[in-house]
Amino acid sequence: MPSHIAFFNFPAIGHVNPTLGLVEELVKRGHRVTCTVTRHFVPAVESIGAEAVVYESVFGDFYRSPYTAEANAGEGLRCLREATSLVEQVGPFYERNVPDVIVHDFMAWGAKLYAAKHGIPAVRLFPSYAWNEKFSIQAKFPLAEYTDPQVMEMVGQLTALLPEFGLPADPMAFLQEIGDLGIVFMPRAFHYDGETFDERFVFAGPCLGDRSHQGHWQPAGDRPVLLVSLGTAATGWPEFFSTAVEAFRDSEWDVVIAVGDHLDPAELGELPAHIDVRRHVPQLDVLGHARVFVTHGGMNSTMESLHHGVPMVVVPQMNEQRANGLRVDELGLGRHLAKEDVTARSLREAVDAVAGDAAVTGRVSELSTAMRATDGPTIAADAVEAHLAAR
Repeated sequence: MPSHIAFFNFPAIGHVNPTLGLVEELVKRGHRVTCTVTRHFVPAVESIGAEAVVYESVFGDFYRSPYTAEANAGEGLRCLREATSLVEQVGPFYERNVPDVIVHDFMAWGAKLYAAKHGIPAVRLFPSYAWNEKFSIQAKFPLAEYTDPQVMEMVGQLTALLPEFGLPADPMAFLQEIGDLGIVFMPRAFHYDGETFDERFVFAGPCLGDRSHQGHWQPAGDRPVLLVSLGTAATGWPEFFSTAVEAFRDSEWDVVIAVGDHLDPAELGELPAHIDVRRHVPQLDVLGHARVFVTHGGMNSTMESLHHGVPMVVVPQMNEQRANGLRVDELGLGRHLAKEDVTARSLREAVDAVAGDAAVTGRVSELSTAMRATDGPTIAADAVEAHLAAR
């Protein structure tokens, strides 16, 4: 029986994109699917048949960060403002269009607040690492300590807010709750301590949806393709791209560099024909031809790279990305290169080493095959429907 399924997203490209395959599958099954998104994501949502419920985010069109210690320390306060603003803006729509279930990003705190207040069942989405009684990414790779003044301020505000939504004034329970169902957009084999996660967690892998609205890309010739990108959220390290140009100026690679909105490609000067610099590229198309991916190690990019069988050189800028880079290294799927160790020479050497390592290529290919054999959107949609049926 068709249901109204409401997706509450966190407005980051690496959080929205992994959900699109699941959204598309639920639409195909006849459900009414609404998605709370900023205007930036409306084309992606509408292109797969879902309804966009547009709101103005604290983070702008989509999340960006310089990944500085100061910025990260204040993220909790911004996330709380995002949550309350989201509920205020979309509440009237959902009061007229009551959903049967709310499916929400683990950082979309507003969804938890709204679901609790109105007694609506919820499903949590993990485009990054999930947590259980034995594993927490915050414990393994702390982003900010709970003793930090800005974190303590957020905890105090959250404590006062929770009773307004019918929840106990226990912020740790709110933030660390496990829930009845969590859908994880990565294979269990990649997740730290993956074997400790029980039936409350469904490992769907990356649910790659239709990205044709982003355009298409084809290689210009027969040279091996190298993709270089620090993702869409990074804003604090434009010098990296000059280093990448220097590293591969005289190489045998066809280099595709995506610099994002924070750097004008013209600032990189005159470039050789084999280096193509753009603000944005259709990443899935490029990965379909790439031999190596130099990446910041965001989970979305990591999963897309592995899905396409492309080994990585991971140059992280924040703790979660560092966790991904170390995991890639640990599993033999590429190399982790610390930001402070990046030079033109070290970057070139890391790429050449990964490209020339048959064992790395083999392990990536094996994991890619397993990921492609898993119908993530179907698995995830089945889990959502089963959760609805159990209510």
